[in-house]
This record gives sequence, C-alpha cells and structure tokens, in this order.
Amino acid sequence: MPARKIIFAAALLCVFFFSSFVHANPEIQAPAAILINGRTGEVLWEKNAHALKYPASTTKILTTLLLLENAAEDELAVTSRLATVAQGASLSLADGQQIRVEDLLHGLMHQSANDGSVVAAEHVGGNVETFAAVMNLRAKQMGARNSHFTNPHGLPDEEHVTTAYDLAMIARSAMINPRFREIAATRRHSIPWPDGSPRMIVNRIPLMRSYEGMFGIKSGYTVAAQQTFVGAAGRDGLELIVVVLQANGDQLWADTVALLDYGFENFAAIRPVTAGDVLASAPIRFGETVSLQAANGFEITRRLDKVDVALELKVDTGRPAPIQKGDILGEAVILVAGEQVGSVPLIAANDVTRATLATGRFWLLFLLAVLGGLRIRKLYRRRKVRKKLQLKNGGYVVWSENFKRRKLGG
Repeated sequence: MPARKIIFAAALLCVFFFSSFVHANPEIQAPAAILINGRTGEVLWEKNAHALKYPASTTKILTTLLLLENAAEDELAVTSRLATVAQGASLSLADGQQIRVEDLLHGLMHQSANDGSVVAAEHVGGNVETFAAVMNLRAKQMGARNSHFTNPHGLPDEEHVTTAYDLAMIARSAMINPRFREIAATRRHSIPWPDGSPRMIVNRIPLMRSYEGMFGIKSGYTVAAQQTFVGAAGRDGLELIVVVLQANGDQLWADTVALLDYGFENFAAIRPVTAGDVLASAPIRFGETVSLQAANGFEITRRLDKVDVALELKVDTGRPAPIQKGDILGEAVILVAGEQVGSVPLIAANDVTRATLATGRFWLLFLLAVLGGLRIRKLYRRRKVRKKLQLKNGGYVVWSENFKRRKLGG
C-alpha cells in the first residue's frame, strides 16, 4: 500500500476512535440519574429520570432555598422541642436555643442538620406540615412534576418521594439565587455557640477538592434512599447539574464524575445572542435611525460536532417617531438545523424624537414639499392662462410654440 494511503487510513482511524471516545455514553451503575445544562434546563443524559425515589438529605436543597427566600439572614430562629428530637445528623441544638438564619443555612447544607431543618420549617411556616405544603407548591413552580415532600430534612417517609429530573429542576432554580450559590460553594463556616466556643461547619463533599469546576451542592443517605447526590460544576462557559440516586457506596462519586466528564467532553454552551448586543438598526419615519439590541440572552447546548445554530433578524422598519428606549422593534430568531428553537426581542437602544426644525431630515422634507408646491402652482397657472386664451379666441386655443389654431372638440 502506498505511503500516502497508509497515512490517510491512519488519520481516518484516529478520527473514528476519537469520535467514539467523545460520544461514548457513560456507564452509570445507579438506578436513576440525570445530567442537564444548569442554565437552560436541557436534558443531556438520563436514566430512569422520572422514577420515584427517596431523596434523603438532598431534600434540604429546597428547605435551604425556602429559608433564604422567606427570612433575613440576621434573623434569629428559635429551636423547638420537636427539633431537638430529630434523628440523624444534627447541630445538637438545645430546646429554646436561638440561632441566626445565616448559620442555620450553612448547618443545613454542610452539616446536613435535621434538627436545623425543623427549626427552619417552623421559622418559615410555623409548623412542619405547613412548611411541607409550601415545599410542594414551590417545587411545582420550579418544574418538579412528580415530587411530594412531607418533611424538611428527608428522613424516611413512604410519601416523601421525588425523581432525578425533579431534583435537577429544584437545584437549577436554587442555583439562580446568588446567595444559595455562595453558600453551596462555601468550604468552612464558623457558628458562634452559647458556651462561647465557635462551632466549625465543613463542606464534606469530596469532589469540592478533587473535581475541577465543582460548585458542590448536597449529598444524602438513608437506608431506604441509599447514597444520593445533587451536584453542579462549570467549565468553559458550560454549567452542568448532575443527580445520582440510590447509588451503592462510593459508586455515587464514580457515577457523578462519569456524568460530568461526559457533559464537558461532549457538549458546549452556544450563545448566539447576549443581552445588550446591538444586532441591527432600523430607519424611523420622521426621526433618526435607531440601533436595536437584544433584550435578553439565549443559550442552547449542542454537541461539539453539531454547531448548527443560526440567527435570523426580523426588523420592523415602518415605525414612526417618537420611539422610546426599550420599545420592541423586531426579534432575533434562533434556528437549529433550520428549525426555530427560540427568539429574543430586539429593542430600541435609545429614544428617537420626532423630526424638528433643527434636523437635516426636516429641511430635506421641507425643500421637497416647497418644490412640489411650486410645481403644482406652475401647472395651475398654465392651465388658467389656457382657459383665458380659449375665451378670447372664440373657442380656439393659441399655441405659442407655432401660432397654430385648433378648435376644441374639432
């Protein structure tokens, strides 16, 4: 075989193996898992994502967010007797002990405190039952379709169930909250204690120290739920959320890493439009041309070998002045493989006032109007002269060019 053919065959073989590696699906041992784009919610990989499972302490993602949304961090929450008897991980709170909401938030996320979860529920809802109703309502608002929560901590309850998909939607909504993101990524937090010695809370997610771009979030365990984890990580502009449920021991972390690696190696976040980008201009009647900018951004996830995203601009060019900044004057349509997947309004970047005497455009229009008026006046006067000549010459019109007569109607 000639050398050139050997080199070409070898190159094709390399491409084949590289493509197989890039697109190979991850081997996940857990019964249920999902990987999504954390900003857009697009599902990139799933396994039994809508199967009902026990969430264990990943429940506290929702509890933490509700506490953030409904209480100031400098407020003091009071520990009840019910909170002190909560089983499992705890802050060892005493009946009647006060704790700042800020410290409670870190205790929920990093100490996985079940007693603190009850304190949070009672502080927000008055009691656990009311808080659970709030949890279910908020979860549905986030896009969680099949979840039902009965408590704020995730301790075993046959009716306390969720799905990998629902937890991903809850985590996505939580990560939109800047303060939640800060707390989730915190490595250590010191809580002042009544005896004067501070209590140190440590983020115990092992991937915080070993996986590049890891934001953390929440792990959990009960005998019924087994190992559970909801995590988030970001690299090169792509933010992923992963959920692994009912894993066996350390397989939880192996599955998590496999899913995140699969996401970062195979997908990219494409942003054809960024909020504030000036994308076009539009002529305005009786005013100056206005620049049009994107009202908001748009992101879509595509495989690395399928960057088939296009942008089509539709501009309204017939609008008269005045135009106010922010007025919608068109849209940017996002196309994938020729099909529309979304659109972003195009808005005026500035005000446009109606043309006045001070504008060059007004004087141009004024000059055209004057010339038009003079032309009409000239035609009118010529017609009037002809009528006079007709009357003076007995029904004949005199043509000044050749002095001939032509009888009207003859």
